[in-house]
Amino acid sequence: MIASGNGQTDAGDDPAALARSLEPVIRTSCEGRLGEIEWFKASWQRGGAATGYSTWSDNETGEVPVIVKLPVGSTELNWTVRLGDHGLDRDVVYGQTPHPTPRVLGSGAELGGHDLGWLVIERLEGKTVAGDLTERSMTGLLNAAVEFQARADAQGIAMGEPPGTPDWSGALEQSKVWVRDNPIDEAKRWKKAIGAAHKTLPVALSKWESRSINTWCHGDLHPGNAMHMEPHSDHPDRCVLIDLALVHAGHWVEDAVYLEHLFWGHEEKLFGIKPVRQMRKLRKERGLAVEEHDSELADIKRMLMAACAPSFFGVEGDSKYLSRALELTERISSKLLG
Repeated sequence: MIASGNGQTDAGDDPAALARSLEPVIRTSCEGRLGEIEWFKASWQRGGAATGYSTWSDNETGEVPVIVKLPVGSTELNWTVRLGDHGLDRDVVYGQTPHPTPRVLGSGAELGGHDLGWLVIERLEGKTVAGDLTERSMTGLLNAAVEFQARADAQGIAMGEPPGTPDWSGALEQSKVWVRDNPIDEAKRWKKAIGAAHKTLPVALSKWESRSINTWCHGDLHPGNAMHMEPHSDHPDRCVLIDLALVHAGHWVEDAVYLEHLFWGHEEKLFGIKPVRQMRKLRKERGLAVEEHDSELADIKRMLMAACAPSFFGVEGDSKYLSRALELTERISSKLLG
C-alpha cells in the first residue's frame, strides 16, 4: 500500500489506513512540532487522499491549527510549497493583501523512504465559497485567483508549452451523437449549432492555439476550491485557494471562463459579477498582462465548451444550463463564421 510516483495510492488502497500507518513517520519528519492527527475525509476532496486535523507548535507561530494531507501529487505539492511561504491567514489585517494560498508549515516529497508527497498547512477558519455563495465570497474568489496568478508568475519559472489542445473535433462529434441518440430539448437547433461550431474549428483553434501563454492558471477554479473567511475585528473579508493539483501554464481567460461556465443558466448566483470582465479588470489593476483580443479568446473557449455541453452535461438534466449553452454556441459560431 505504497504510493506510486505521481503521489497517488494504488487502486483499492485505503488512504486513511495508509495515513494512519505513516503518522509516526510524519511526526518524526516534523521534528516534534506536529501533534496527534485526527484523520477524516474532507467534503471538498476528490480522489485517493487522506486529510487530518492537528496542531503545529514552534517558537515562530506558537500553536496553530493545521491540516495534514497525503498523498499529494507533485504539481500540488510544488505549487503549494512555492506559494505557501508567507504569514498566517489568521494574522491578515486590513490594509494587507490577503494570501491567495494556505501557509505551509511542513512538507515533503517522501515518507519512510517512499515517493509520497505530504503537506501540513494552516487550517483556515471559514467555509468553502460553494457553501457560502454570496457576492462578497465570489468577489473574494476572483481577487484570490488574480493574486494567485501574480504570485505564481513572480516565481520566475519558465512557462514552457501549455497542455496539449483537446481533440475538439472528436468532442463535437460525441456531442452530435449524444443529441441524436438521446431526448433533449431543441434537438434540431442543437444539431445545427454543433454543425456550425464544427465549421468554425479551423479559425477558432488557430486563434486559440496562438494565444499568449501569459500566466499560471489554477486550472480548477470553482467555488469548492476556495475557502471564504468573513471579516471580523481587524481582519478583512478574504478567500484562499486550495487544491493546486491542476496548475498549468496558459492564458488567464481559461480560469475565468471555467468559473463562468459553472453558472450558465444560473447567472443570478453570480450576483451580477461577470468573471471574465472582472478578472481582466483586476489583472490590469495588478499590472498583469491583458490584451485587446482577450474577449475574443474568451468567446472561443465559451463556444468550444458550450457546443460539447450535451455529451458532458446532458445526463445531469440541467435544462437551464443546456439552454444557455445552446444560445452561446449559436451566437459565437455565427460571429466567427460571419
